[in-house]
Amino acid sequence: MKLPRGIAFKLAVVFLTLGIVPMATVGTIAYVLAKNSMTETFIESFVERVAKDTAFTLDRSVEAMANGVQVLAVSTSLRQNVYALQVYRPDEAEYRDALASIRDDLNAWVEILGDVDLLAVADPNGRVIITSNTMRPAVLERLARKDPAHPPSPYLWSDAESNPMEDKSVADRPWWSRAANGDLTLIPWGSDSIVQLSYYKHYPFFLDDRIDLPDRDRLKNPEAYSFGFTRGVPYPKGEGPEGDASEQAVLIAYFNWSVVQDILDRLTSEFQQRYRQYSSGYPFLFADDLDTVIAHKDRKLYGTTLVGDHHLKGLHDAMVRAPGRAGLHYYQFRDHAKVAGFAPVKSTGWELGFGIDEEDFYAEVYRLRNLLAICGLISAGVIVVLIAWFSRRITEPLRVLIRQTGEIARGNLDTKVEIQSRDEIGLLGDAFNTMAEDLKASNKKLIQAEKTAAWREMARQVAHEIKNPLTPIKLSVQLVERAYRDQHPDFDKILARSVRNVTEQIESLRRIASDFSAFASFPKRDLKPHSLKRILEDTLALYENREGDDVEVRMETSLDEDVSIVVDKDELARVFLNLFNNAFEAMPEGGTLSVSSYVLERGDGPVVEIRVKDTGRGISQEIADRLFEPYFTTRSGGTGLGLAIAKRIVEGYGGEIRIQSAPGEGTTVIIVLPIHRQDTPDA
Repeated sequence: MKLPRGIAFKLAVVFLTLGIVPMATVGTIAYVLAKNSMTETFIESFVERVAKDTAFTLDRSVEAMANGVQVLAVSTSLRQNVYALQVYRPDEAEYRDALASIRDDLNAWVEILGDVDLLAVADPNGRVIITSNTMRPAVLERLARKDPAHPPSPYLWSDAESNPMEDKSVADRPWWSRAANGDLTLIPWGSDSIVQLSYYKHYPFFLDDRIDLPDRDRLKNPEAYSFGFTRGVPYPKGEGPEGDASEQAVLIAYFNWSVVQDILDRLTSEFQQRYRQYSSGYPFLFADDLDTVIAHKDRKLYGTTLVGDHHLKGLHDAMVRAPGRAGLHYYQFRDHAKVAGFAPVKSTGWELGFGIDEEDFYAEVYRLRNLLAICGLISAGVIVVLIAWFSRRITEPLRVLIRQTGEIARGNLDTKVEIQSRDEIGLLGDAFNTMAEDLKASNKKLIQAEKTAAWREMARQVAHEIKNPLTPIKLSVQLVERAYRDQHPDFDKILARSVRNVTEQIESLRRIASDFSAFASFPKRDLKPHSLKRILEDTLALYENREGDDVEVRMETSLDEDVSIVVDKDELARVFLNLFNNAFEAMPEGGTLSVSSYVLERGDGPVVEIRVKDTGRGISQEIADRLFEPYFTTRSGGTGLGLAIAKRIVEGYGGEIRIQSAPGEGTTVIIVLPIHRQDTPDA
């Protein structure tokens, strides 16, 4: 119903305008302000500061390792024992004691430093004199946890003779030329064969078993990599060719790379706990070439390059050009827009980067936007519920009024509206009930007036129709009376002619009375299936050998005897008789009466169409449209009820009747009746 929907829509517009629009406006302003607060300056300063802080933390940890190496290198015990190796021959007890003392010192410092894989002492020519022999504590603890019942041996080799590194040369290492000078020198990140020989059983190169994958796609083991420091071991004080300034040997310390990766992982965890909104942030590390990835949370990236493998030349160039190698760069990595700050790890020459997804900076803003959207949807839902309830309260009485108005439109003037309130809706209902009462009273008066008018019209029509035959009857009787009184010589002829005239007029009166009776009454029908073809044939048979006219009767039909219709046979025959009589009267000078019938298929089932056509003068379509009106006729002696009765009968059978005519072309009456189907019960 349009009215309630219109009211509900208007209420929705009002409520949504008053409730949602202000909230949406405030929310939009808050969203824009929050988004604008995340300026590039803030983002860049934050990311660059995080990168510098992380690099500083890593730098201090690595410096602590380097300081430990320096302390060991200049320790009195190590200096004196190394010097003893130069003073005594290998077959002397003092040489063997010094060698054992050096190994003990190295093993002790493995435990002190904690993250050292191997400590070694090499002569100025790069030949390894001696190495530590104990495992890194973390490896020892892992083996102990793996088999608590059988504690592992803490030694890498069973005795000095089985040490695979002694007497090996490290002079071919890229860092040796700097290390030989005695200064503190960095051993770059990589996988050194000396460490691998020592820990080959404990440091698998890959963390997975996917031998089907290329090496670049496999997870690398951080423990399989190392870095370290070398430091010259000075002569004991007062010894050596140049006093304290010269170096008698070089101390080599290999640190396991997992310690650096663990530091970065710990810093990642601390950062993500502190800045939960920036959960994508993590550090990564480049070698001093600013291209090779040497630490990353994705272990597959170990050893890959920015330019060659990841096509991030922009980031590489940014680090190269940055003053003091500290700066910031925007880039795409794995379909994520990222911003990375970078800063140097000064003690090593490495470059530390710290990347965060750009969308993380706007996550809170997006959360605010989503929260505002959710609040808006909830508010809209509440408003819709309120609208539904409120509009129902308003429109339900209007719905009742509309329904009751429909009842009045269908003629039920006894309908009433129950008044439940005394507001404007209640007043409207009261006015409706008053209107219904007035309509009921007016309708009674109208019906009475229509009945009176109908009876008057009926009386006038009956009087008019009866008056026409009464005049010739009166004249005929007066003629007979005058002829008899005057003893007219042709009295017999006058009497016979007058009697015939009176008889004809009495028959006319009988026909008028019959037509009025048929129009005014609704006789009980005897509905049964009948053959239409047979009804037409029987009716047309009455017109065979008709005298006094020159009308040819033709019947054309394609109907079978079993094509039946449910009708009152006598009633339908009277319809056909009326149509045939009209056709004969329309052709006083002769003509052709054609009766045709055939079956048509329609959407609601098969029907039979009967056409009654004459070749008379015809009539205009305007007159043809009025022929079914009661009392309308084009003949001086007709009542105007024949076709009205025919129309009522045909439509009572569920059919239809219409007239097609034109002046000079004759008239065709078309009747359409539904065919009786054998699978339906008889009426």
